Amino acid sequence: MLKTSKVHFTVALVIGQFLSSGALAQRGQYCERTNYSAQDITDAVRNSSLRDDLKSTSCSLGGLGRYESGGNKGVYNGSCCTGIFQLNNANVRKYAGTDREGYGCLTLQQQVNAWANLTNDGYNTGVVRQLASMQTFDGQKVDAGFLSACIQLGTGNCQKMVSSGRCSGFADINGTTICDMARSARVMSDPNCKEGEASCTQGPGDFPTNIGVAANPPTARMANVVVGSSEV
Repeated sequence: MLKTSKVHFTVALVIGQFLSSGALAQRGQYCERTNYSAQDITDAVRNSSLRDDLKSTSCSLGGLGRYESGGNKGVYNGSCCTGIFQLNNANVRKYAGTDREGYGCLTLQQQVNAWANLTNDGYNTGVVRQLASMQTFDGQKVDAGFLSACIQLGTGNCQKMVSSGRCSGFADINGTTICDMARSARVMSDPNCKEGEASCTQGPGDFPTNIGVAANPPTARMANVVVGSSEV
């Protein structure tokens, strides 16, 4: 009986210390609460350094931002992650050069720029490149949202899924699969968003590069530089 009491006391003490240490952080809000639309987020993605081939299906990325944060760039989830795309603390430091509070107070574009650099790096992993070579996986379209979900939930976890050949090959602690996240991203995207549209900051020569340039030339009316035949 005495041993049991000691065990109960020890467990209670450990739990008490855990709670008092702040290990169970609370959800937080840094700076203003925002409600960016899926199209707002897609526009920021198109104006970022994200790879052109991912930008070509960026409508789903607006939906991914809504799925992750509800469009609130200042939200902290209480455990690890902050911002529109819910970057974890380590990636906030690495890609934004600040802490989570500072990150939550950045502009939408600044946050998306940091996420784009993270995603570009993640794209270079073997499993993401393997997925990118597929049109579908387990019946789902492999688009920018799908590849980003793979990176968001961890490329190691994504590899488990791909190796299994099924969406159910990996699920997080909440039972969410990469396919679930990608599906939600598509559902939450702006229904009027058009894939492959150029961003408003697109300049000369910034044409889609997912196919050969020679096979995708600009039309004459799109050119804004006129030269004579002797100057070519």
